[in-house]
Amino acid sequence: MIIIGPKRSLPQNGKKGNPLAGYTRMDMPMPCCHADPQQTRGAVMTRCVSFFLLLVLLIGLSVQAAPLQQLRQLGPAALYVTPEGTYHVVNLYGDWQAMGEQYGSLAGPLLREFHERICADLSKRGVDASARQAFAKAVFDQYGPEVRALILGMGKGSGLGREKAMELNAGMMLLTGAVLGGEPPSACSGLAAWGQRTTDGHVVFGRNWDILREPMRRYMKYLGVAVFHPKDGVPFANVHPLGNMYLESGLNRNGVFLELNNGEHSDPTEYEDREDTSSVLVRVLSRAKSLDDAVRRLCAVPADLAYIIQVADADRAVSVERATFGCRVREGASPGMLAAYNSFVPPYPEPWQGRINPPPPQTQDPRLRNIRTMLANPEIKGRINAETMRELMEVDVADGGAMFGGTVLQIVARPSERILWIRGVDYSDWETVELAPLLGGIPAVK
Repeated sequence: MIIIGPKRSLPQNGKKGNPLAGYTRMDMPMPCCHADPQQTRGAVMTRCVSFFLLLVLLIGLSVQAAPLQQLRQLGPAALYVTPEGTYHVVNLYGDWQAMGEQYGSLAGPLLREFHERICADLSKRGVDASARQAFAKAVFDQYGPEVRALILGMGKGSGLGREKAMELNAGMMLLTGAVLGGEPPSACSGLAAWGQRTTDGHVVFGRNWDILREPMRRYMKYLGVAVFHPKDGVPFANVHPLGNMYLESGLNRNGVFLELNNGEHSDPTEYEDREDTSSVLVRVLSRAKSLDDAVRRLCAVPADLAYIIQVADADRAVSVERATFGCRVREGASPGMLAAYNSFVPPYPEPWQGRINPPPPQTQDPRLRNIRTMLANPEIKGRINAETMRELMEVDVADGGAMFGGTVLQIVARPSERILWIRGVDYSDWETVELAPLLGGIPAVK
């Protein structure tokens, strides 16, 4: 989730603490097995996860996904709904302003309803209209020209107008600030497997979008996928609540997938005169020809805030630790696997020594260890596919996984096939979004 930085945060009463506090059950016996007091906790978790994954592999069934259902059309642009009728997908064409106008026209009723509901919620939480608009404008001003044009176009096409469109774009960020008491979010995670760990050697990626589930679950009604066909770029998809034009999870026609985790724990510095990272990601994904091209573009732009950005293609995944003073690319701890959360992972480059806050202890945040343990499990080596990854994503942190009470949205991606599976936790089951037809097919490998 995008961080509400210290200078842009709304005044709230809150306190720092363990981001998983209240959700982990680290002081309780593991519910899925009987713990031997002579065993280490890690050994118990490994045994529990192994048993769980064996069940997954035994009962897993492959189901052919149904196509998206078209609801309305506007020239070449169209609005769809996922096979179970849960999430909306918009497919847009043209320059950035035109795509924003199409977005607003096609999804106007949903956008206006979303704006009304989230603003009423924020008002009840003490965030009045003047505070919302001031924050929304500050965020808008840090965007590049692409995202600004999308927001202005959406405001025109939907009838919301400029200010309300900006407010809707910032709505989930404002809600984050309100529910976290002004503290930045401290929990998102990513896990990827490929090579000898997957059934066909191609990447399967899982992404947890974490804030606080309970206050945000009601807004999963508005979760959707926006597919953009910029006239001067590469078609790409953005997974976000409708009207949120900045990008945190996306996939382009060339099979480049990326997802963003905040990294302010490691580097709390903020530069308000630099372009917002989520805006940079729009430009990267609309231009990237490959994983390496995306990484090069990410590292070429100075960061406004620290983030950990995972980039994947059909064949591998890397973590780009993007500090405000530098950028490095981190490979996985073992071949064919990558684990990432909200801290830069040691060891650090020599120039970074003394400038990075160390990760929290594993007893406080075990997600990185848990993800690595799950992916390294020899019982599933060579057997991980999209279904297995979806099951891994549903393992609670107390049971050796990475999901916890703050997990709001989950995504599984198969970049090689241009397919996403998405779900709002405690809102829906997994919904399939086959993006290849919308993105214009899968380019032939040269």
